[in-house]
Amino acid sequence: MYKLQILFFVRLLLLLAFTMTVVGCSSKSGSENKHVSNDNAKEEKPQKGGEAVLGYSTDISNYDPIKSSSGGDQSLLWPVYDTLVTFNQKLEPQPGLAKSWEFTDEKTVVFHLQENVKFHDGTTFDAEAVKFNIERVNSDNSNVSELKNIESVEVVDPLTVKFHLMQPDTSLILVLSDYAGMMVSPTAVKENGDNYSQHPVGAGPYKFVSRVPNGEIVLAAFEDYWQEGKPYLDKMTIKIIADENTRINALKSGEIDLAFNINAANLSNLENDPKIVVKKILGMKRPQLYLNRNIEPFNNKSFRLAVQHGINREALVKSINFGDGEPAYGDFPSGHWAHDNEAKIEYNPKKAKKLLQESGLKNPSFTLLHYSSAYESRLAEAIKGQLKEIGIEVNLQSMELTAAVSTFFAEKGTPAFLASATGKPDPQMLTNSQYSKNSYYNLGGGSQEIDSLLSEAVLNDDLKERAKVYHEIGRQALLEEARVIPLLFPSAIDATSPKLKGYEQNMMAKGVFSTIWLEK
Repeated sequence: MYKLQILFFVRLLLLLAFTMTVVGCSSKSGSENKHVSNDNAKEEKPQKGGEAVLGYSTDISNYDPIKSSSGGDQSLLWPVYDTLVTFNQKLEPQPGLAKSWEFTDEKTVVFHLQENVKFHDGTTFDAEAVKFNIERVNSDNSNVSELKNIESVEVVDPLTVKFHLMQPDTSLILVLSDYAGMMVSPTAVKENGDNYSQHPVGAGPYKFVSRVPNGEIVLAAFEDYWQEGKPYLDKMTIKIIADENTRINALKSGEIDLAFNINAANLSNLENDPKIVVKKILGMKRPQLYLNRNIEPFNNKSFRLAVQHGINREALVKSINFGDGEPAYGDFPSGHWAHDNEAKIEYNPKKAKKLLQESGLKNPSFTLLHYSSAYESRLAEAIKGQLKEIGIEVNLQSMELTAAVSTFFAEKGTPAFLASATGKPDPQMLTNSQYSKNSYYNLGGGSQEIDSLLSEAVLNDDLKERAKVYHEIGRQALLEEARVIPLLFPSAIDATSPKLKGYEQNMMAKGVFSTIWLEK
């Protein structure tokens, strides 16, 4: 019997014991301010009932998990869709709709499913439903690519399903806690066809009631939810409030109970408010420049490296993020087991100017697309100013989030895009999305060597050995080729009213709202 899964979890738990829930720098640390929480407070018994109103920064791109195109969608999908696997704050895998699993050999994994689980429309969740979902994820209509290694899905019995893999893949377990593992009702998909996203049906704690695009999403407790005693709320309303100051004011006035995605500029003000609880964790979300390496000027490696070394990341942390967070020199922040302590991108204007000369480009300039939010606008202006000092003119173009994503990744005519690479449960998911030759987010193709490293990274269950491979991928893709330009890792900052309890942050910097309850 192959022992890969047992070894994987033993080593995972040992190594992640050293992974701290890192709190970024601020004027006051969590231990100094009683209104700042890092979820280490004494556990309280959840209370049932009530409605929580959450202020979220962006609308969902699609309520069909396989059609999602925005990194901010997971928090809005998880309440509706339970996943085969879940995770804790340190991104350690936990049982979900699959209560257990084991690798029977290096290319076969068996999942044992929870009993008596129903979708919101009454459809039974079973092994046939899992097979339907996995095959749907791998269909031509899906934006999700992380399960392509699954060769076939075998229904063993109603509560047992077996995945046959083309090659060993230690990332698969945590992959199933993300979009790929969100189980949709086969009945609802068949009945609604192309309109399924307007009538989403999952097996999560909350069922979909209504949505007003860019307005609000209303969810109601699923009375037949399989986890006894959950969910805690009767109703959850998510208001889409793009402007951060508006979210904060809504929290202070009592209009909402949680303000998601707060920038460091407002941290001190919130920490000093006795009626607000601040939650903060250094996560994997990383503002960066996505580059279209198929078009000028970023098809020129010397130009890309000039931009890479012409940006002062330490200055961005201090000026744009008020000292909160850390410069980004690689794919993973400090505290993550795949973080590379040796990686460093030198800020060197002299070197940048020399590389610019080597590029052969005369009067170099490019258009930088960015979201129209205040934070991205300030960051874009700072980058424009820094690059102007080395002789590069940057023309800024702001757009609403979904339009910007479509313009850059679908239309593929804009040279650069300032956006965030958001956290993923397993490192393979992030590195694949950034550097794989077949990735939707990689405009410029891959290399045989990096693709080989991506394949190698999931052959080993030893996290130290896996980390070494990710370090090499980062050195080649970022330090040597500048496929993307990483900027910084800000803390994930959210603010709640004191009565809202049970809100979980994690290193993905994506909120899990399913556990929220209200203190009466």
